[in-house]
Amino acid sequence: MNKEDYFKKEINRLTKQNELSIKESQHYRQELEQLKGKLDKKDTKPSKAKPVRFYLNDKTIRLVKKCIDKFKNIDPISGWFVYILSITGCRGVELQNVKLSDISREIGSDGEVFYSLRVNVAKKRSNICIREVVISKSEFDSIMSVHTHYFDAKGKDSRRTYLFQKSKTKFKNNKINISEIGARFKELLKSYGFKERKSLHLCRNIFIATLKSRGYNSFEIKELMKYSSTSEIDNVYGLSSASKIQAYKDIKHSLK
Repeated sequence: MNKEDYFKKEINRLTKQNELSIKESQHYRQELEQLKGKLDKKDTKPSKAKPVRFYLNDKTIRLVKKCIDKFKNIDPISGWFVYILSITGCRGVELQNVKLSDISREIGSDGEVFYSLRVNVAKKRSNICIREVVISKSEFDSIMSVHTHYFDAKGKDSRRTYLFQKSKTKFKNNKINISEIGARFKELLKSYGFKERKSLHLCRNIFIATLKSRGYNSFEIKELMKYSSTSEIDNVYGLSSASKIQAYKDIKHSLK
């Protein structure tokens, strides 16, 4: 092979290699662009807003109570339902299920009359875990009275199955609609300046926070509310003022 043929052969070989390199380069460039595109799309996705921390204090509790009072004026049955949630700490579905047959009359040591509600706080329908809560005679009488007025206005007998009830349809579930009550209460909260997504469960928060502020410890609240442990109470509501003061005194004493 003479020099001229050798050079021609080398030129052909290098030309082919160059063409392959260009194709590979284009392929890698396309892959790189695709990866960059995916990364840009991921970065441009709107980040989820961090939930605003919500703290209960005297001011917010007073506002919630105003909302409840207003609700009682607008819709007495629904308003009283929310009020009872706030003074018992019950969940909405727990109070929804309370029947008149679950209520008994009790007399305190000073002769004051109360009504005891047997509330099933088990989360599974197949289970039963009873927590008894009490309301005053005046509160019970008011609930009975607003129901009487409600059914009288509709021309219906005021006898009913549940403590809170608005319908009397045969062969149908006549429990009060807590989804509707929750939605209306949420709108009232918004009208009073509550920006967080708060609704009926706020009544339970207030009940437990109030117990904490009165010096109840986590174990006492656990027993009262029928919690399985104190961890949720400690994590959400922290130590009560009394517990924090006692902890401070214990530490100071141990360091002497």
